[in-house]
Amino acid sequence: MKKNRRQILLAGLLGLMLVGCSGKHLKVNDDNTMELSGCYPLPNCVSSTTWILYNRTPGFEPAIPADEAWVKIKDVIRQWPRTEIVEEDDVYVHAKCTSLVFRFVDNLELLLHPEENRISVRSSSFIAIWDLFANHWRVFKLRRQLQEMEIIK
Repeated sequence: MKKNRRQILLAGLLGLMLVGCSGKHLKVNDDNTMELSGCYPLPNCVSSTTWILYNRTPGFEPAIPADEAWVKIKDVIRQWPRTEIVEEDDVYVHAKCTSLVFRFVDNLELLLHPEENRISVRSSSFIAIWDLFANHWRVFKLRRQLQEMEIIK
């Protein structure tokens, strides 16, 4: 009986891991506003929209006009090694980032809110439950690079 419970729990965790972290996490609300999903309570995600404290990071605030900042941010992401933008438009960008050694794929997503002069950010592992803080580091690196270029505050 205990073995069956463990197998069910393991299958549930694997399902959450595969389904909960994969793909894009852009939500369109009833009023047609968009937002990025928060994170599940797993240490493989960082988001400016989550309520979970250890997964939370501040969003970005453009230091220049939002439309100019948006173009420059996408250019910075395009220059990163092993990173490919798979979807982009005037307010949303979704990039796949591949790790150097093990070739794990992570999702990096940004959503521009021009009326509020802010950018939501989310980075999450595609498959791993724990990412050795790779997603935290990715967002920190992006924030630092954009601040040095005076694109965000």
